[in-house]
Amino acid sequence: MIQISNLTKVFNKGTINEKIAIDHLHLTINDSDFICIIGANGSGKSTLLNCLSGAMICEEGNIVMNGKNITLNSQDRRAHEIGYLFQDPMAGTAPHMSVEENLAMAFKNGSWLSRIKEKDRAFFKEKLKELDMGLEDKLKMEVGVLSGGMRQALTLVMNTLKKPSLLLLDEHTAALDPQSADKVLQLTKKTVEEKDLTCLMVTHNMQTALDLGNRLIMMHEGRIILDLNKEEKEKMSVEDLVRLFKKHAEKDLNNDRMLLL
Repeated sequence: MIQISNLTKVFNKGTINEKIAIDHLHLTINDSDFICIIGANGSGKSTLLNCLSGAMICEEGNIVMNGKNITLNSQDRRAHEIGYLFQDPMAGTAPHMSVEENLAMAFKNGSWLSRIKEKDRAFFKEKLKELDMGLEDKLKMEVGVLSGGMRQALTLVMNTLKKPSLLLLDEHTAALDPQSADKVLQLTKKTVEEKDLTCLMVTHNMQTALDLGNRLIMMHEGRIILDLNKEEKEKMSVEDLVRLFKKHAEKDLNNDRMLLL
């Protein structure tokens, strides 16, 4: 379980450009929760993930994971327990290293291997074969020459070789073509379900948010304005979500990205 209490993040504090990105946010993430997060640009979605990963340190609040307060832990320290996939397919890998070298780095939590053992290579091939993308035959290939969909699929494997306490997905299919995006999304769903992962996924696609996971959170101006469970989600349509957003946020939805179906 992850307990987030009174979390507050302010950008440019004390200046005329001060912006409250996360506003005294409270959230309980239960084990095995698969939570989709939606909201307009600037609502605090990615900032919340960055605060959880340790990429950003908050001004106020606490983050307790599995009974341990990790609020002041560094990003490197949290990386042993938290997986993170970014929108940019290149962000989560070392592009000039081979597929197997990237996997070895992830498997050994960042420590370098002078030689990859055959049993490790066999293990990597087994995991890659499950993707059904042919990556098991590209172990020696540099990651930088792979397609965006292959890189994101590889990054997903890297982040889940060892079961993380939390998996963060920040619009991880947004930069992919529709076919690749759908493939990676289905792989994500399969991986989260089979490994029984606890996951937060930011998406601008409201239909995806309704279809995947057991909870849906809507954010606005750094706050959670809606938290739906699985049963409530199943009764919802995209149009219902738009109406709820207008009701709670009390402003027009003029954001094209928010309305992507």
